[in-house]
Amino acid sequence: MKASKHGVTGMALSNEEVQAFKDYLEDASPIPAKVNKEGQHELDTSIRDADVYYIEHEAENLYEILQKIAKMVNLYFKYDLTGIEKAQIMHYKSPSNGYSYHIDLSASESEVSRKVSVSILLNDDYEGGEMCFRTSEEGSCQKPSAGNVIAFSSFIPHKINPVTSGERYAVVVWFTGPCFRW
Repeated sequence: MKASKHGVTGMALSNEEVQAFKDYLEDASPIPAKVNKEGQHELDTSIRDADVYYIEHEAENLYEILQKIAKMVNLYFKYDLTGIEKAQIMHYKSPSNGYSYHIDLSASESEVSRKVSVSILLNDDYEGGEMCFRTSEEGSCQKPSAGNVIAFSSFIPHKINPVTSGERYAVVVWFTGPCFRW
């Protein structure tokens, strides 16, 4: 596991673990992704253009994988992580607008306890779809390989660039804990 200025990199799932998440998609049904606007969740494809497959808690094998990641991530962040929100598999199909810059915190009760955001790429056979972080005037973008885990503080602004060719699948999950103290 390596640290970058945005969070943790260098962690990856095995091919079998990636396949377990892909297999989940066979029986799951997507819903259009929404955005949070002033406390309301709304459909706005100009900001976020994707489908969401929620991973039900009965998929214990997948949550065991996520729990293992949470333990590793907590060694780096030391954020007193105590929970995992319901995970999602995000599906961006070209041409997609991606997801504009945003943070993963809001005033809603569940999102206030988010501490670490995690994205796990399930494939890399697409064009565009880079994950970008903005911690200064200039952002930096990266396109991880399938299986790579990207973990970062939920208050870091980030976006997904438009997918220009193919389809992008990624697991998205938030590790939670007591609210940050300022």
